[in-house]
Amino acid sequence: MNHATPSVTRSESPAALAAKVRAHFDGAGTAVFAGESLASWRRAVREQLGLPLDRPIVMTGHQAGIWHAGIAEKFLLGAEVAALCGGVLVHVVVDHDLNDAALVAYPALVAGKLERIYLDRSPRRAGPNALRKPVRMMRAERAHDVPAELEPALAAIEAAVRANFSAPNLAMQMAGAANALLSAHARVDVTLATTQLARTTLARAIRRDFGPMRDAYNAALAGQRIARLAADELPFWRLDAKECARFPLLASDAAATAEVAPRALTLTAIARLAACDLFIHGTGGAKYDLAMESWIASSLGQAASAELAPMAVATASRYAPLAGFTTDIDAGATPRALRELEQDPFGDAGATKSALRARITGTRGEKRAAFVTMRREIDAARSRNAAEIASLRARIAANREALRVHALAFDRAWPFPFSA
Repeated sequence: MNHATPSVTRSESPAALAAKVRAHFDGAGTAVFAGESLASWRRAVREQLGLPLDRPIVMTGHQAGIWHAGIAEKFLLGAEVAALCGGVLVHVVVDHDLNDAALVAYPALVAGKLERIYLDRSPRRAGPNALRKPVRMMRAERAHDVPAELEPALAAIEAAVRANFSAPNLAMQMAGAANALLSAHARVDVTLATTQLARTTLARAIRRDFGPMRDAYNAALAGQRIARLAADELPFWRLDAKECARFPLLASDAAATAEVAPRALTLTAIARLAACDLFIHGTGGAKYDLAMESWIASSLGQAASAELAPMAVATASRYAPLAGFTTDIDAGATPRALRELEQDPFGDAGATKSALRARITGTRGEKRAAFVTMRREIDAARSRNAAEIASLRARIAANREALRVHALAFDRAWPFPFSA
């Protein structure tokens, strides 16, 4: 039987983070952007987002969907920190993302074999989740059986999605479902969409005053897999409801009434400058947020950078209870072992084969005769080993299935309710 060990990674303890949250919440916020102190921006942005002014704000978030346990860990940590510092936990939904938020996988047995199945959903559509309608979900029509120990989790996912069908769009439907599924372990107090952050006066000020910040923004992206902005682009997306698509927001569009959404660095800049007192990332987000810090330091100065809300990192690997469907992996049954057996049928680490090659000397005829002799010796050795080669091929075929099932059983990306 093969196993994988669950693991949790947190950059700091909840107690240490709670102390940082309180220190930031009590900070003066004297740095200035666009003629206003950060303290003023904090009051304005939190009021505009409907967030409390008298309690610290702990934020985390992700793309809309029923994500894996690594994402859920950010919420678990956030709930602990919020409880310790008397704050609120805010779920920021990246509602403008193009991921298929309604794509929910679950483990099932098909003809007795473990497979990955997806809940069917209607309607199906591509585009930013903020512009897509809520969906109805149903079990796949393909014949399959859900393991009994996972049926309650799958039923809970279906019920949570169904209960949030009245949400304004797919992003908020799936965010509400995720919150409900988290509720036994972490309470989310407020749910916000990134498009809401883009409507704040701080977001409008960034669009208005972005010109002098552009070079620092692009320079901060060195080494990041994030596209730099062209001369006429702003660090926001423009959402087009008619085409159900998103496009770069141009400076000439800035006064338009179209819905906009922040790009990655802008999202956390708004959050950490004004909307929260702690932002919890996964390992990927923590990397690009360092670029945001560099951008803010270069654009607004070290004082503003020092007054950004602190960030933390959390992730986890947890597994669905599927180990019982795996079989032991045959470590010696590999394609490499087969190649070695076929290429070195003498089983002496190539010594005989090298000796046969060394005899290929002399005249053209002598070389040809020595080569034919070598091939005959190799073929004869392979014939003697035919049963062993056939057995290894059969073991490899069986092992391929064992490896496939093992990968499914210990995939950390199953929706988090299956490993709760």
